[in-house]
Amino acid sequence: MKAQIQNFACPIARYWGADAPGDREFNAHLQFFAHRVSLLAGLHTGGKLPTDETYRQLLALWEGLQPYCSLICKDDAYSSVCYAPAEDSPNGTFPLALDAD
Repeated sequence: MKAQIQNFACPIARYWGADAPGDREFNAHLQFFAHRVSLLAGLHTGGKLPTDETYRQLLALWEGLQPYCSLICKDDAYSSVCYAPAEDSPNGTFPLALDAD
């Protein structure tokens, strides 16, 4: 029963991408990250979660995703994208402002 509730509340979609080593595992962690970010955004937008707490939880989620970036960072072109610290971030891990335009 618990597994059914978990699957309903936090579904993981089937992976249809290339079957390279590590891609499926990275995709599962990326889907979890995206789902949690969506929940945090909804709670923040609805006024249920203050901005500083939302930001703190986003940082924790981002840092939790970083070890799995090594699964897809196979060459120098991707490694700078995965681990490059943001210049305007207080701790160098997550940008302070994301431009939606």
